[in-house]
Amino acid sequence: MTYELPAAKGPVRDVANQGGYLIGFTVLSIVALARAVLRRRLSLSETVTQTLFVGRVSTGPSLLLMIPIGVFIAVSVGELAGRIGAGGYSGAVVAFIIVGQAAALVCALMMAGVAGSAICTDLGSRKIREEIDAMEVMGLDVIERLVAPRLVAAVVVSVALCAMVTFGGVMACYLYHIYVQHLPAGTFMATFSQYGRMSDFVMALVKAAIFGLTSTLVATFKGLHCKGGPRGVADAVNEAVVIAFALVFIVNTALSAVYTIIVPAVGAY
Repeated sequence: MTYELPAAKGPVRDVANQGGYLIGFTVLSIVALARAVLRRRLSLSETVTQTLFVGRVSTGPSLLLMIPIGVFIAVSVGELAGRIGAGGYSGAVVAFIIVGQAAALVCALMMAGVAGSAICTDLGSRKIREEIDAMEVMGLDVIERLVAPRLVAAVVVSVALCAMVTFGGVMACYLYHIYVQHLPAGTFMATFSQYGRMSDFVMALVKAAIFGLTSTLVATFKGLHCKGGPRGVADAVNEAVVIAFALVFIVNTALSAVYTIIVPAVGAY
């Protein structure tokens, strides 16, 4: 398999080629990952190395981004709730916003912007140094050796990050509720437990796993298909981040719509 895209003959044709090849690459990568797992050919050492690498570059920025978001939500909700005399319901709003939406999206942004760019740069550098071509000449399956471990690492790290980010955001709102607004902790916890469901948290983990998988597929695709030397690698990284962001928001909209149909809102019945 040669990782080369046909020459672009216009922007519309280029978008169509990129989309079609990306879909084919996604199917091929998932099949290769399943085959490697079933045949016990997935490189454990490479998977662990990539998991540690992705976790190291993503954990700090994710927490640093989620804490101010949690405080911003707490300030906005607290001010509005205080005006209408419903300060005790801040826990319910936090459960809906942070657990239901913000935590998974923060993980997606970090996986696309931080981990995805690092993965794309790594594979792109190997591509322009002709290491990918050398692996193909030696008869090695590039997707099984390079892409599959990164997909597993992205899913594992995304789920772990979502749990940590959710805890950090909720804790930031909780501390603001107690020490800044001087409201009782019981009201926050009561409304949070009433409107925050385990199904919301599970859905957030599922979203994070899908977002991480999507971002990594885009990053590996752009990295393996880059050309033009170092400038081509930089262009591939920029394109990978933008495409991953767009796909994440589209997938999030679809998953949220399906979830609201399957799981009714609290108090709907």
